[in-house]
Amino acid sequence: MLGDHLRLRFVKPQHYSELINLYHLARTALAGQDDSKYQRMLWASKEFSKKYNYVSETGAYKDLETNLIGY
Repeated sequence: MLGDHLRLRFVKPQHYSELINLYHLARTALAGQDDSKYQRMLWASKEFSKKYNYVSETGAYKDLETNLIGY
């Protein structure tokens, strides 16, 4: 199951895959700009928090950072 191995504090497990998809989409959204891992995480967190107002950009970023170790 998706949430079994995740360490999430702010993002609901059923929404985490969407946050990951935004992280990968960020490379396209940031084309021609700084598309470092950090910038992609910032962009994904911002877009995620626009849709899901139960979590802040910071909360989404923290969960993304915690679970992207090794990417």
